[in-house]
Amino acid sequence: VQALSYTSTSDARVKADVESLSLSEAERLVLSVSPVTYRRTDIGSDDRRIGYVADHWANALPSGMRNIMAASTAEDGTQLLALDYSRIVPVLHGALLSALARIEALESRVQ
Repeated sequence: VQALSYTSTSDARVKADVESLSLSEAERLVLSVSPVTYRRTDIGSDDRRIGYVADHWANALPSGMRNIMAASTAEDGTQLLALDYSRIVPVLHGALLSALARIEALESRVQ
């Protein structure tokens, strides 16, 4: 599927019990799961791609963050793990905020 844009409803009126993501948990996930390059074996192409292995996220995610995971079905009916890449963005943002806070703390020591 290709589109010029894709939006997800994220209005506060459809969310309850909103809590901040633990920045240390976001950092842990970023350190636990690495981006990879790979070749897809199911589409008949030798082109290398960049992304993640869904199994790595499945092994690292706590139960409250499983909405990053999804499932897809192969042509032969086999269930495959899938990822919602857009839901990985808040994890990356949290890890970035953690890193920026540590940089700021280190810079304030130097001055």
